[in-house]
Parts: sequence; C-alpha cells; structure tokens
Amino acid sequence: MRPEYELRLATRAAHLYWVENMRQADIAARINVSQAGVSRLLKRAQREGIVTVSITPPRGSHHQLEAQLAQSLGLEEVIITDAPDDSEAAIIASVGDAAAQYLEATLQSGDHIGISSWSSFLLSMSDQLRESRQLSAERVVQLMGGMSNGGVEHLAESLTLQLARQLHAHPAFMHVAGIASSAAACQVMCEEPYVRDTIQLFDHLTVALLGIGTLEPSRFLARSGNTFSDTELADLAASGAVGDVCLRFFDAQGRLVDHPLNQRVVAISPETLQRVPRLIGVAGGAQKIEAIRAAALGGWVRVLVTDTFTAERLAAQTVTEPIVPSATSLAP
Repeated sequence: MRPEYELRLATRAAHLYWVENMRQADIAARINVSQAGVSRLLKRAQREGIVTVSITPPRGSHHQLEAQLAQSLGLEEVIITDAPDDSEAAIIASVGDAAAQYLEATLQSGDHIGISSWSSFLLSMSDQLRESRQLSAERVVQLMGGMSNGGVEHLAESLTLQLARQLHAHPAFMHVAGIASSAAACQVMCEEPYVRDTIQLFDHLTVALLGIGTLEPSRFLARSGNTFSDTELADLAASGAVGDVCLRFFDAQGRLVDHPLNQRVVAISPETLQRVPRLIGVAGGAQKIEAIRAAALGGWVRVLVTDTFTAERLAAQTVTEPIVPSATSLAP
C-alpha cells in the first residue's frame, strides 16, 4: 500500500472509530481491510498526529500531581482531595471523605480488611462511608491493641465495629492495650486465646487501612493512652525514628527502627503487614510530611489518600531517584 493512501485510510478509520463510534470489526468491513489492519491504521493515525488526545480533568481532580507523587515515592496510587483550608479539622474531614469514596469504589465482597484503630483520619472515613447493600466485605480486623485510659477506652473497638456494620462484615477485636508494660507482658497478652485468634486473621488480610503517625502523638492517640512516654519517644528520635504505622516506628527512609520498645507493641508485625496486598495510608497535614514520605519510601503504604496542601509539600521534597517499596525496606 502506498504511504499516501495508507494515510488516507488511517484518517478514514480514525473518523469512523472516534467520531462515529464504530467498532473495529465494522470499520474493517466498511473499508475492506482486516481487523488487525484497522488497529494498525488507528495507531498510525495517532503516531502521525491525525488524531490527538486531549484530557480535560474535572474540577477538583489532580491527576498530574497524583502521578508525580506516585512515581517519586514509589507508590501504586495517590488520591488527592481538595480541603477548604489548611487547618487540621478541614484536612481530616476532606481526606476522610476521599478515603471513604476510594474504599466504596475499590472494595471487593471477599476482602478481609485490617484497620489501625487509633486514627482520626480513619474515624472520619468511617463516619463518611455510605452504607449500601452493594458495599460488603468478609471481615474487619483490628490491627493493634484497642484498650486505653479514661473515657475513650472503647473508641478503637467502636471504630472497628462501625466499619464492620457499614460493610456487612464480621468484626475481630484486640481486647488488650496497644502497648504492654514489658516485653514479657506483651508476649503473655498475645498468647491469650481471644488475642491469638485475632492475630491469626492477620495472615488472611487483603486490605489494610492505615493511619500514619509522627513521633509526637496526635491528640486522638494521646487521649487513648496507647503511646510511649516523652523519655521513650526522645530515645526513639535519637535512634532516627520519624513516624509510625501501627506503632511500628521507621526512619526517614522508611526503615524499621530497631529498638527494644518494639517488643512491647501489641499489633500486627511489620513482616505480616508487608504481605498484605493493598496497604492504604490515609493521612495529611504539615506536621506529617516527613512521616508520610518515609512511610511511602519504606513500603508501609502503597496507596496514599491525602489533601492538596500535603501533596504539594510532598512534591517539593521529591527525590531524584525514588526508592521502590520492598520487603527489605523493613529491615533495620
């Protein structure tokens, strides 16, 4: 076929396909070429500039920034939402709503969901999740101890139960403190049958919904009593810790900090967490930039739901050669 005639056919095929919305099989019959020939002509039309693609994102969409962050931080996906302002309350509400929409769109009926229960962002997500008969999962499992001090002692279990009800799933709780008084006490807690039964469910998780913490605990976590003392946190900082997921602390590159305090945490282990197929981090705020970045680089999260203010700050700190998350990132 002469080049000039092939360009004419490519133009004709492109018009039939993109303007008249004809199927490739019907185009093949119309212009008397094979279906494979039509596919080749359509590719030629794009290559020669006969057809150009223009994407006009809807208002509130940030696909370029999402793609930039995903590439620079080694994430599978980034979801960015608009917050009305840069205040903590506005960011929590906006990110929580975006996380709820993401979960509604991606949840599978057979999913086993783990949730890091002491997170104001995940509480916001659950509050804004729309209950539907079509929205369902198999289990919702608490990933860390939920008992606490004072009047908030049932918040973690309430969040797990609330999410389970919304998703028509079976809840599984951790009826113990998130931090034991000693390594020996932690081992005893984990050997209790009602705790061991929940821990065994960790191996079957398909999704983990994760808050991302900083060394300075949020007001929500501080109220719970599931935090270390100021002296212990200072010691973690001296060891290089910048943030945590499920009270598992990591350094600026996302590497697990090797510290004796790890032996007191009643939560999913870093190795088990790493095996969960979908790790969804839900976080935002200026105070969490370093922790979010480290969590992404270390593979503690593979999907990030955040706000524009946080995303733009993260983008300003992008690395030249992104570190791809892997299981080895958890090694101290």
